[in-house]
Amino acid sequence: MDDAPARPPARGLQIAVLSGVLAAGLAAAHVAVGSAATGFEQVLLHLLVSGTTAAGAAALAAGRVRRTEADLARLAFSDVLTGLANRALFTDRLELALRRTARSGGEVAVVFLDLDGFKSVNDSLGHAAGDRLIREVGRLLQSAVRTEDTLARLGGDEFAILVERSPGVEEAIRIAERVLAALTVPVDLGGQRVTVSASIGIATGDVAATASSLLRDADNAMYWAKGSGPGRYVVFNPQMRSAAAERRQLEADLWAAVAGGQFRLVYQPVVDLGSERVTGFEALLRWDHPTLGVVLPERFLPVAEEIGLVPEIGRWVVGEACAAAAAWRRDHPAAADLSMAVNVSPSQLGSPGLLEVVRTALESSGLPPAALVLELTESVLVRDPVLAAERLHELRSLGVRVALDDFGTGYSSLSHLRQFAVDILKIDRSFVSTIDDAESMPAILRGLINLGHTLDLEIVAEGIEQERQRTHLRDGQVALAQGYLFAAPLDHTDAGLLLLGGASTPTEGTGTAAPA
Repeated sequence: MDDAPARPPARGLQIAVLSGVLAAGLAAAHVAVGSAATGFEQVLLHLLVSGTTAAGAAALAAGRVRRTEADLARLAFSDVLTGLANRALFTDRLELALRRTARSGGEVAVVFLDLDGFKSVNDSLGHAAGDRLIREVGRLLQSAVRTEDTLARLGGDEFAILVERSPGVEEAIRIAERVLAALTVPVDLGGQRVTVSASIGIATGDVAATASSLLRDADNAMYWAKGSGPGRYVVFNPQMRSAAAERRQLEADLWAAVAGGQFRLVYQPVVDLGSERVTGFEALLRWDHPTLGVVLPERFLPVAEEIGLVPEIGRWVVGEACAAAAAWRRDHPAAADLSMAVNVSPSQLGSPGLLEVVRTALESSGLPPAALVLELTESVLVRDPVLAAERLHELRSLGVRVALDDFGTGYSSLSHLRQFAVDILKIDRSFVSTIDDAESMPAILRGLINLGHTLDLEIVAEGIEQERQRTHLRDGQVALAQGYLFAAPLDHTDAGLLLLGGASTPTEGTGTAAPA
């Protein structure tokens, strides 16, 4: 028989603990006698069983609980990843600031920022690298704000700055400019140096505004900034509200389009300037919207990129394009060497899944890898040159070819041609359009062509619309071209007829390359 003293029942122990707490003159607010043990009681029980006196246990437990409550308060109002204020604290301070304007006048400004291209970092380098980038961005942002401002991470890659005692929008603009400057500092992500930018929206409000409306207005302005290109800021104006509603509808419609198969491809022929034979096509994406009709990519692809739909759309595009090219090569003897070009977006190039998407499309269609051309703009490559070079090396290992699109239009560097080892140089229509009735081509265009020849690259001229343009380019040893002079983008049936020698009619607007 066990001679150990019997344990008092739980209720008796709770009463004993409560008595000790009261005797020590300490608050017992967290002790609920007769209920399930609270965190406070659990600490007390542990201390009592270990031999601590009731009064001592109560004092120690109370201290631990106070520290726990302080920790919980910090968790409730600060962002765990960055240590900055979180959305709850930011909203609370914004509401207080707006109430203060009722007494003192003036305005409150919100600077809302969203990182450009953050998803591609997450997809390519992993979530740990993404978290590290968020922490470093938080640190960089702190150097751009005033001590009296509230800097918060709202969630994901979104941050906000509360600017109080602002007589107008000028101080918020100065802060936005400092933020953009601060973000030019490269961030080391475990050996990968990444430079990020942000799109910034600014909104101001007085006592008539609410915290939610001011945040929403700043968010709307941020989307306008993002539509203007990376690293921009825009100040809100009321006309943006209707545009924001349209954007939200567009986002919902895009999800429905992916689920409902509302996309289709048209094909822009690539023509040999000497023989005028069709040697390939470029896949162009169209959205058959149920109420808006045909929607061109420049309207919806930036939104699809931001909401993460481009990889899904791109998977469909590359599969559909490869299947079409393989069928035409099989069914038309004159098209036995036909190529197919598709565009690769920034988020796709950063995604490790792109390699498998391309491999699967080639294997399922039977298209030879060399017949697939992946088109990239220089702006895509310079976002993260190291990652881009690595990804292109993987893709080229499959046997596909790479084209550099829009060369010379803003990001051009000879080092890019060496670093990324492209196969095809595409000359933008803006250079082709400079050709006139003169005896020779403009010097810049001639220089681009000579550069391509020197590097032994295949050259494709885009936007050929006039006979004199074709003549000058052909005489200048440009082998391939695209443009309305030869054919408009064609649907699948008409493209097949063109390969059979049928006529094409240039009836459609200029296409935008479909994502791979």
